[in-house]
Amino acid sequence: MSVTIAEVARIAGVSKSTISRYLNGLYDHMSIETKERIAQVIAELDYRPNALARSLKQKRTHTVGAIVANILNPFSTSVIRGIEDTLKAAGFNLILCNADDDPAKERDYVNMLVDKQIDGLIINTTGCNNELIAQVNKNIPVILIDRKAPDIDIDTVTVDSAQGVCQAVDHIVELGHKHIAMLTLPYDHVSPRIERVQAYQTALAGHGLAFREDWLVQTSADEQEVLAKLKALLAGGAGKDRPTCLFCANNMITMSVVKAIKKMSLTIPGEIAVLGFDDWEWAQLIDPPVTVVAQPVYDMGNKAAALLIKRMKGGRTLKKPIVILFEPQLLKRKSCGE
Repeated sequence: MSVTIAEVARIAGVSKSTISRYLNGLYDHMSIETKERIAQVIAELDYRPNALARSLKQKRTHTVGAIVANILNPFSTSVIRGIEDTLKAAGFNLILCNADDDPAKERDYVNMLVDKQIDGLIINTTGCNNELIAQVNKNIPVILIDRKAPDIDIDTVTVDSAQGVCQAVDHIVELGHKHIAMLTLPYDHVSPRIERVQAYQTALAGHGLAFREDWLVQTSADEQEVLAKLKALLAGGAGKDRPTCLFCANNMITMSVVKAIKKMSLTIPGEIAVLGFDDWEWAQLIDPPVTVVAQPVYDMGNKAAALLIKRMKGGRTLKKPIVILFEPQLLKRKSCGE
């Protein structure tokens, strides 16, 4: 009688999904002890995966997984809508997961989706699980959205962040601002955040403006944290010791900054100008409407899903990864003194 995967899992003291991931080479985050124990049990039992069962399991499920960094971000809402509309029109179902910017949670979701035999994956990754994502991409197509991973060959759909930041800085300098601070989420591993910070420094230099480390503020989007850091940033008084314009690196930061400024009883743009990267519904409705660098988010979702469908339907023969770079658009409103 042939040995089953359930028996291997029982003797090794792990789950069947762990054995499945081991057999598919998705074990970069398994402990050495676990891998060695599984290998030993497989050898002792002379386990051979049932080829017919594996072929049946690997049959298409017409299901795609999508992992977003933060479901509360309006960016995620719009991009998922674009993905879902395109997948539904092509007859695919969608499983949506929210990683909360947590690499461990993201890794668990990737493994879970692989266990569910998805046909493809679209991921707005934390940037901390590239090795695992590269392994998955060997078996099923993966599309990165709003992220880049230059260390792995993988299809990518994103926006030209550097161009958007340059447009923003050019605009506020033209309006007379020379003291420009930037607020951003922590950016150690997240490619668009890194690109925006680098582009901010480059754009300042291009206008002959000095970069000040204390004016590059890393913060969460939590309103109380933003309020505290904004008070500290603006405590320098006037002139060169105080920025006249705040450039916010994404819409979550922008929303919290606008709320904080109002709590501080400052006027926009009279006492402090505000400009954000990413548009959202209320940006043009609040007083004053906020100037933003907009991304074609829905279109990015459409394109990511269309590219994934192409790969799932036989486009895996194309060896070179495809990189689709959308152009941002500066939407001038009134928060910078236009």
